[in-house]
Amino acid sequence: MPDLIVTGSLCTRCGACVAVCPLRIVELPEAGLLPRFTDTGAGRCIVCGHCEAVCSTGALAVDAPRLDPATYPPPITPIAPEDLDAYLRMRRSIRHFRPDPVPRETIETLLDVVRFAPTGSNRQGVKWLVIHDTAEVRRLTGLAVDWLRSQLEGGSRLGPHFNVAGMIRSWRKGNDPICRNAPHLVIPYSDRQHPTADVDAIIAAAHLEIAAPAHGVGTCLGGFFQMAAESWEPLRRALNLPPGHRPGYAILLGYPATGYHRPPKRNRLDVTWR
Repeated sequence: MPDLIVTGSLCTRCGACVAVCPLRIVELPEAGLLPRFTDTGAGRCIVCGHCEAVCSTGALAVDAPRLDPATYPPPITPIAPEDLDAYLRMRRSIRHFRPDPVPRETIETLLDVVRFAPTGSNRQGVKWLVIHDTAEVRRLTGLAVDWLRSQLEGGSRLGPHFNVAGMIRSWRKGNDPICRNAPHLVIPYSDRQHPTADVDAIIAAAHLEIAAPAHGVGTCLGGFFQMAAESWEPLRRALNLPPGHRPGYAILLGYPATGYHRPPKRNRLDVTWR
């Protein structure tokens, strides 16, 4: 169970930690005492860290065996809204990659940031499989193409939407319509028994897509590879995820071969207000 550690010389007893706790398991007792867990609080704490993050003096810390002890300073200045808006509009799904590899250190730095993405009940159950070896990416892509071949048979849900036969012909010609010749694949995965496992992995993938361009890295959600990984047993065996776990979403990753200079047009905003 987590511990709530409070430094008395720093605590102002402002009550912010009590007010922000989503489970209402932090209390501020009578005058002179420091914030603490309620009687059942430690056992119910999801280690979300809101109480620690909101403390203006740094008096409070949550400690639990599963937590990385590393701490990070807050940003010196907040990101200007117009700068963040412009950055998000420039996000591109990259389908043309340079062949040179992205260093493992760069990918690990990205994933270290992405672990701060939200998860259901703050479970933080998302794990990552990084296929860094480009030759292995190509081998796994070949298995995904085998799955495409199986979809040529009657009843495939892909038929009305995609030219499956054309994709297979493209692969035979030496092209890669599945992973777009990306040098790396990154796959978030989670325990399929948890009710938010799929959503947690998708949120983590979205955070990676958002963070990657700031590090000069391009990404693209690999929908065909993902569909194959979910249903094609040879590919599932090759990924060799732990028992009970499922891939969240395959992400193509590498250095973009093309630069972009302006955001493209998009459909008009469609909002319903009630």
